Amino acid sequence: MTETSMSQSISPVTGPQVWRGPQVASAARWRFQLPAGPVGQLRRIVDKASAEGRDQDSFDFEAVEIPGLRDALALAVSELTSGTGMALVRGIKAGFFDVEAHKIALLIIANHMGLIGPQEHRAKGISEVMDVSPPEGDRYYFHVGGPLPMHMDPVDVVGLLCLRKAKEGGTSRIVSSMAVHNEILHTRPDLLELLYRGFRHRRRQFRAAGGPRVTDHYCPAFADIGGGEVICNFIPAPIRMTVDEGLMTLTPAEQEALDIIETISERDDFCLEMDLEPGDLQFLNNRITLHGRADYRDSGGPDERRLLLRTWLTMPGWRKYPAHLPRVDVELETAPA
Repeated sequence: MTETSMSQSISPVTGPQVWRGPQVASAARWRFQLPAGPVGQLRRIVDKASAEGRDQDSFDFEAVEIPGLRDALALAVSELTSGTGMALVRGIKAGFFDVEAHKIALLIIANHMGLIGPQEHRAKGISEVMDVSPPEGDRYYFHVGGPLPMHMDPVDVVGLLCLRKAKEGGTSRIVSSMAVHNEILHTRPDLLELLYRGFRHRRRQFRAAGGPRVTDHYCPAFADIGGGEVICNFIPAPIRMTVDEGLMTLTPAEQEALDIIETISERDDFCLEMDLEPGDLQFLNNRITLHGRADYRDSGGPDERRLLLRTWLTMPGWRKYPAHLPRVDVELETAPA
């Protein structure tokens, strides 16, 4: 395909997944309240599990079905699937349980929405998003404080349960990647072509096992995966790692393409800031949103620091990604490059 024909084949994305932060900031469509009945049943189940000494590794969350909970969450799933791609779910009071018990609660809730994927060394689990400085043992990027640039997680949906806020800052930042797509198409279609082609990624250490350090194919930052469904697959870290480690060199145009998606995503007229309160549950469709985090100032001890619990979900029924867009998929048993 020539550059001219490629440019002509890219069309603006339309629908509710295209939005700007100021336009949807006060909208009710992405806010949901869990009914008292299912929440009460959830609490009884978790209290019993805690009294028995269960934790996320020993509790059979897949055996739990709470009447009314799946129906209550169905509206949030619908908004993730065919709406703005974000859902703020309230009704869980942080402090009901200790941290481990909250992990069980999140497993139960998430399992009523989709298929729970891996976290850290667990095939199905919950991770803690917290600044753990000074680090000990295996640590991930979400164990470091400070701001996070806009990105998406390589899975259908990411869920975060806020347990403790930062002393100051730490606001969640969300943008419609489809609105960013359209803005680039309008202002710099030449760079959007590069983003559709994509970049080679630094392969993850735990999967490399002595193999190539860089993917042998380009991973598109935007792609049409069939049926007219345009998705975003922008993960800047493994792209920049190829440069930092001297494995690849970006052309000026490639650097511009990376810069423009990040610049537009951070703009006030595109970005939505969501200040999560303890007990708030945030779910994001990674196909059509990017998310980041504002800088923050934390409290002193580990038991006082900003803490969120994270889950990854594969959504049954959602269109599968092609093989050149590797990601976590519980049904296909795939993982990122």
